[in-house]
Amino acid sequence: MDKMLKLDRARSDLMRSVARGSLVAITSAGVTLSSIAPALAQDNSIEFWTQSYGDALQWNATIRDLAAEFEAETGISVQHETINWSVAFDTWLTVSRGGAAPDCADMYWLHSFSAIGGDQYGPMPINEYRDQWENLDENFFEGSLQDVTWQGDFYGIPWRGDIRSFIYRTDAFAEAGIEGPPETWDEIVDIATELTERDENGNVTRWGYAYGTATNSVSWLLPYYWQAGGDFMTEDGRTATIDNEAMRTALTFMRDLMWEHEVVDPDSMEANYDPQPGFLAGDIAMINSAEQSWGVELDRDYPQLEGQWAMSLTPEGPENRDSFSGGGYLGVLRGTDKVEQCVEWMEFLSQEDNMATLSRVSGNVSTRRDVMDSEFWNDRPWKVVVGEALEYARTSQHPAPAWSAIAAPEPGAVLYDMMYDAVVRQQDLDEVISRAQERMQAELDRSNVQ
Repeated sequence: MDKMLKLDRARSDLMRSVARGSLVAITSAGVTLSSIAPALAQDNSIEFWTQSYGDALQWNATIRDLAAEFEAETGISVQHETINWSVAFDTWLTVSRGGAAPDCADMYWLHSFSAIGGDQYGPMPINEYRDQWENLDENFFEGSLQDVTWQGDFYGIPWRGDIRSFIYRTDAFAEAGIEGPPETWDEIVDIATELTERDENGNVTRWGYAYGTATNSVSWLLPYYWQAGGDFMTEDGRTATIDNEAMRTALTFMRDLMWEHEVVDPDSMEANYDPQPGFLAGDIAMINSAEQSWGVELDRDYPQLEGQWAMSLTPEGPENRDSFSGGGYLGVLRGTDKVEQCVEWMEFLSQEDNMATLSRVSGNVSTRRDVMDSEFWNDRPWKVVVGEALEYARTSQHPAPAWSAIAAPEPGAVLYDMMYDAVVRQQDLDEVISRAQERMQAELDRSNVQ
């Protein structure tokens, strides 16, 4: 019995010694026992980043509620972090260059960031999980799926869209006896000419037309060039393709609207130009490539203009009716070891009801057809138009790391300089386009060096 007692005591002493040694080792590494349990408990958690949309507090509360519901169903907890739009681009650029990254996120500009990160950093292809979304091609708009596919790989689920349409002052149309908005480029010229007004001294009191609503003037060019039949680069992002007849057609149309027909304000390509005050005051009759957010803002902030404006589809160009489309998607980041948990979370968020919630709270059009068929997106005429415009959506993404620099809306950037020299300065088109082609190719060559 004494031997057994001594043996038990020896075992106890040994266990206490091991415990003390473990505690010392753990503490010296900067970790305490109290911190280990939470870490183990969080093993089934995922880190999820989004930008902020609409009302920031409401957005965060919505994600929190959805995450709680998801955790109750699956046992997977979601740690949500919001990125301010002012630092979003730099954040994702850093991630694509090997910086700290979440497990999954609400992302954008897949083509550029994937090209930057290569097969090491940034967005991760999830081809093996694509079939988990049944009827993907039928449920989602074709244009939105362009935003999650790059070089044949599938990267995630598109959840929000930014589609452009056409906005006009119905009171100006009624006053002039014009029945409806223009359907073609030629009709733009005719109607804009009729709606442009001048005083007795020849000063313009109302412009008939503006190229686009976005303060990013380069975004105005994209749909004109597409509608003329152009592409900015080859699919691999290595060759510039802007020195062609389509670009001459697009820039000629824009220049003629400004100088030959005199229906566009010559100051519209200057820094800080904003067409919204002019439209609200009735001093601009029509604006092409109009952001859907204008409908939200006009309904919310300018109820006194009810019945004095409307939206329609973008007028058709010589080749097509392609409309500028931006968007965001739910994707996984390289480096995570929780791909399956992330995919499960993405599947949950992409359900019809949850996509409807995200669309309503964010104010963005949904990429799901059934959500855009819902009452929320059909209770106002402009919303119906926005839904129809999604059928003509063409992604504004381009598969080159240098695209953001090439398309920057500022002097010194390739496309801005080309537009300004061709349209505002009226320089020789062939020389301007040839110069831009050379500059753009040089940018692509530099960015594609492996």
